[in-house]
Amino acid sequence: MKPWLLNILACPIDKHHPLDVHFFKWENTDEEIEKINREAGKPNKYFKKQYQHLAKQIEDKTVSPQSLKVIFDQTGSNEAESLRADVLKFLDRLGLEEYKESGELYMNFPEGVDILYRYLNLLEVEEGILQCPECGRWYPIGSSVETIPELLPDDLREREKDLEWLKKWEKKVPEKIIKEGKPYHI
Repeated sequence: MKPWLLNILACPIDKHHPLDVHFFKWENTDEEIEKINREAGKPNKYFKKQYQHLAKQIEDKTVSPQSLKVIFDQTGSNEAESLRADVLKFLDRLGLEEYKESGELYMNFPEGVDILYRYLNLLEVEEGILQCPECGRWYPIGSSVETIPELLPDDLREREKDLEWLKKWEKKVPEKIIKEGKPYHI
């Protein structure tokens, strides 16, 4: 799952957005993440069209800063956490700015747009968990298929499979999910 997806995911039960997310494992190697972080903030001419598209998404509020603030990276990757910290600094800076015409954001902040683009689109979460802070339901990322979030309603979930997955990640899963998570907990 690319972190970009957090901008549009909502709880299928109560439609709450954003969902809290805990990343347990990146699909990217440590070397790939280090390279992404090293190059972040250095706009690349090959991504110019993507930068402009992302800037438009920021301007029209398709990109949800709130969804990026409820990420808990438990992968142990200092490089990914450093990149996320740079993303949050950029988003905080944007909160103080006004944009009168389309494209102005990218022209004024090309380095910040590059950092955000790389974090949202070049990193890939292999396993993790999504949690709805409203109803307490949790949804695995990568339980059946690597990188795929499984936002299924309760009646389509498999109890034994979900509990086995929870036990696999028990040390990283928030205690509230372990003890009170819906539809299942340990």
